[in-house]
Amino acid sequence: MLVAAGLYGLARETSMFAVDTIHVEGANPPLAADVQRELRRYAGSSLVSADATAIEHRVDGLPAVRSSVVDRSFPHTLRIRVVPEIPVAVLRRGADSFLVSARGRVIAPVPLGARHALPRIWLPAQTQIDLGSLLGGEPGGLAARSLAALVGSGFTARITFVRALDGQITLGLRGGLEIRLGAPVDLRLKFAIARGIVPGLALPSEGGPDYLDIAVPERPVAGRNPQPGG
Repeated sequence: MLVAAGLYGLARETSMFAVDTIHVEGANPPLAADVQRELRRYAGSSLVSADATAIEHRVDGLPAVRSSVVDRSFPHTLRIRVVPEIPVAVLRRGADSFLVSARGRVIAPVPLGARHALPRIWLPAQTQIDLGSLLGGEPGGLAARSLAALVGSGFTARITFVRALDGQITLGLRGGLEIRLGAPVDLRLKFAIARGIVPGLALPSEGGPDYLDIAVPERPVAGRNPQPGG
């Protein structure tokens, strides 16, 4: 027992298991570089004494990281498996643009006009936006989280904007059609119904409806908004 304790203490205090490689899995190259920069303070420290929970906390604090798991790969490698945040929209606040995730987390600023394939969520100019923070409620957080049900479907490429107003979700599609989803419940069902109906509708510019209301999934309604009198 004394010998084992002595060897453990030696491993903690010497370079026998010093970290010389930080290996990041599951992240694209820019995010992997961010993780390595965040953890460079551990270079040269002992793998034996590395606090995995503290390291995960630091990595999870990066805005583009949803979660992480740390593993020791002896003798000299600190291995981190990362689950990235999934960007689903671009927040617009005046002239500022930010990527936002399916959880409503602010991931990163982006140049104006970038990521044009992602829907836009327009926020009031006075909205406070902090990198890495989770948007609480309307209009940004609720709008972003409503898109989580569409991740991987390919349908988001057809959406130009998402609006959350008074607890009601509306999507704007390329071509001018609006999809009114109502309250953010049964969204996967509502999206499935929309994907089945939309291809059969003419564009608003061709005389087709300018809205599709699926607030009540059992009774979808397509129509045109009344035009103001001239």
